[in-house]
Amino acid sequence: MEKKRIVVADDNTLLREGLCLMINADSDLEIVAQAHDGLSAVETVTGLDPAPDLVVMDLSMPRMDGLSAIREIKRQQPDTRIMALTIHDADDFVLQCFASGVSGYCLKDATQEELIKAIQVVLSGRTYISPGIADKVMEGYLEGKKTLKKETSWDRLTQREREVLKLVAEGYTSKEIAEFLYISPKTVERHRSNIMNKLDLHNVSELTSFAIDRGLVGQ
Repeated sequence: MEKKRIVVADDNTLLREGLCLMINADSDLEIVAQAHDGLSAVETVTGLDPAPDLVVMDLSMPRMDGLSAIREIKRQQPDTRIMALTIHDADDFVLQCFASGVSGYCLKDATQEELIKAIQVVLSGRTYISPGIADKVMEGYLEGKKTLKKETSWDRLTQREREVLKLVAEGYTSKEIAEFLYISPKTVERHRSNIMNKLDLHNVSELTSFAIDRGLVGQ
């Protein structure tokens, strides 16, 4: 039987390499590539031929966050399965991930045995979620009973505006953001203006504080 091909994306080098060692220790699994941020994850996964069977994806990463990377990978490689591996256990993160196309959600405090089990479950075509948050979130999600939340200013941002907000908060210039996202600097400036209007924020410092509060960037 051929080994299942896996990509690990995490900006923490020590954690990423440790994950790769654990996964490679399983005779049925093989790490074929690593990525240190969301943008490189998209470029790595979509550049592999054949496509990997699974991507293990952190959510909080520089340049492009995990959610944006998940959406882009699923758009370009719909058959590649994705498992989020994260510290976030809030239902908002979990629901956004499954809505974006992940097949598994595992917390970073999982044991090695749980991590391998989660990977095997996702690779088998089933859905996995860490036991610690399953009862809290997934019953309502799977049964379609999740109560709709009142729309917030965050909800009014487009996906592209969220990507620009993250990059602005990380200190990138409009020119650099334009290069990352393959758009013009003028378009970046328009997005920045829209973001400030929608969030009622007035400078980069306020944008950065908002992004930190939303978990888009680290403190």
